[in-house]
Amino acid sequence: MPVRLALFGFGNVGRALARTLLETKAPFVVTALATKRHGAVVDAAGIDLGTILAGTDLPLRELPPIASVPADVLVEMTYRELEALATKQGRMLRFEATLADCLPVFTLRRAALPLATITAIRGIVSSTNNHILSAAAAGVPFEDALADAQRLGIAEADPRNDLEGHDAAAKATILANVLMGAELVPEDIAREPIDERAATAARAAADNGDRVRPLIEIARRGGKVVASFGPRRLAPMDPLFAVDDFSMGLVFETDLAGRVVVQLHDPHVDQVAYAILTDLLEISGTMPRP
Repeated sequence: MPVRLALFGFGNVGRALARTLLETKAPFVVTALATKRHGAVVDAAGIDLGTILAGTDLPLRELPPIASVPADVLVEMTYRELEALATKQGRMLRFEATLADCLPVFTLRRAALPLATITAIRGIVSSTNNHILSAAAAGVPFEDALADAQRLGIAEADPRNDLEGHDAAAKATILANVLMGAELVPEDIAREPIDERAATAARAAADNGDRVRPLIEIARRGGKVVASFGPRRLAPMDPLFAVDDFSMGLVFETDLAGRVVVQLHDPHVDQVAYAILTDLLEISGTMPRP
C-alpha cells in the first residue's frame, strides 16, 4: 500500500519533488498539499500531481498555523527538541536536504561512520558564494558573477542571506549540533562576508596558484565546539581546492576513519528533491535494497 504524504510548500523544491515522485513511481501518494499564498487541497484518494504541475490552482483554504511556522529555521534552532519528540514517539527525524542538496551528510554519518567521532568539519555549502569567488578568480567582476547566479536561479533576488554568511552559519549550526554534539545557535558562528574584498583576494590567490573558497570551519577547542564562516585561501593540495563554481563539498576529520571527503558537482533543485525522497524512503521503510 502506498505511503501517504502531505506536502507543505510548493515552490521550486516542492514542484521538483512532485516531478521526482511521478518519474520514479516511488511508493507514495500525496493526499494533502498546502501553500502559503496559493491555497491548499486535501484528497484522501490522492492528488493528481500531474494536473497540479500543469498549473491548476489549488482550492483556497486558509491555514494560519502553517503560515506562522518559521520553517526555514526549524532544524538549526530546535533540533534537540524535535529529535527528542521523534524519539519519544518512536519516529525518525530526517533533514538531509537542509545542508547541501543531496550531498550525503547525515546519511554518511549513520551508514558509514558508526562509532567514529567527528573531530572537525570544513566545507563549502553555498553555491552562490563559491560561484562568485570562482568567477572572481577568473577575472569576472563581483556584480557580474552575482547577477549570473541570480539569473540561473541559484542566488536569491536579495542575496544578503548568502553574502553575509547567514545561510552558511545556519548550516554550520546544524552540522555542529547534529554531528558533533554542540548546542550552538546561528548567532554563535563567526561570519565574514563574501564581498568585493573577498573577490579581490580570490583574484590575487589565483595569480599565485591558490584558490579562495567560502568555507565553514567547525572544530573542538578548549572543550567546546566553535564554528566560523568566511573566505579562506587554499593551496592546491587541499581537498576543497578543486570544488569549483556551483559545486559543494565537505571534509570530515574523524578518529577512526581518518579524513572523509564528499563532493557534489554543480547541484540543482532536482537534487534537493532527490535528497528529500531518500529521507522519505528511509522513514517509510520502503528504501530499495541493492
